[in-house]
Amino acid sequence: MITTHVLEKWETLNREYLMQLKGKMVAVTFSAGKDSSAALYLLNSVKEKYNFDVTAFLYAFPRHRYTEELGQELKLFWSALGVDLTYQMSDVDDSVLEESENPCRPCQNIRKKVLPELFSRLRRPVEEVVLVSGHSLWDLAGYALNRLVGDALADSTSHAEVYSEERFLEISQRFYIYLSMPEGYAVYRPMLVLNADEIELLCEEKKLPVLDVTCRYSLMRPKKVLGGYFERFGYRFTYQQVFEFARSYLHIADLETVQSITQEEYLTKRF
Repeated sequence: MITTHVLEKWETLNREYLMQLKGKMVAVTFSAGKDSSAALYLLNSVKEKYNFDVTAFLYAFPRHRYTEELGQELKLFWSALGVDLTYQMSDVDDSVLEESENPCRPCQNIRKKVLPELFSRLRRPVEEVVLVSGHSLWDLAGYALNRLVGDALADSTSHAEVYSEERFLEISQRFYIYLSMPEGYAVYRPMLVLNADEIELLCEEKKLPVLDVTCRYSLMRPKKVLGGYFERFGYRFTYQQVFEFARSYLHIADLETVQSITQEEYLTKRF
């Protein structure tokens, strides 16, 4: 299969982190998009080899993208692969986004507020929990380019994102593949080693059910716009290239700083 090299590349570049998952509960924060779907598939495919458990949580917001029918379809598909998927419809209406100048920020904040619930639902000691997000290399490259342009080249506009110290810390921590947090849980981003075309290939060949309703606010997210730019011009990256650029030119927060963030602050403001 064409995806064999993608699977081998992903496992090889993640092996040192996969070894740390032994005996853990790996909880994928799932959106049903391509990145998180590929992350869930890949982790589930190696869970027995590395001896860990996998579960997934989807908080269905914004509501215009998700339906009860989609939830049933996703549960059936992933259940057949041995994955327990929690599909929680949001009780927040999309009107809160329509009233915002930058709807992406309140959307992210609303979804973050439910993250602390994961620990009580998992019923595992906190030191056995590993939270997974599906951020990819193109997400990192998009963050880096957006930050560089905003900081060094562009005059501020009403639509430019303000990079406060808090927002920069939030972006900084996404450049690290594996974080060991003070309370004992870990945060893992296994897709930071793959480019978007590799993830798309995997989703297509494995026939993963991917959310096909585009968010009406997606073009307000710089990383989505820049992803189209990377694709059009055939850009590809390696994790080390992007990470070293971010560390050298953007001066992202160091690992020690990121790993000192308390659980309450991290889950509700940084993740």
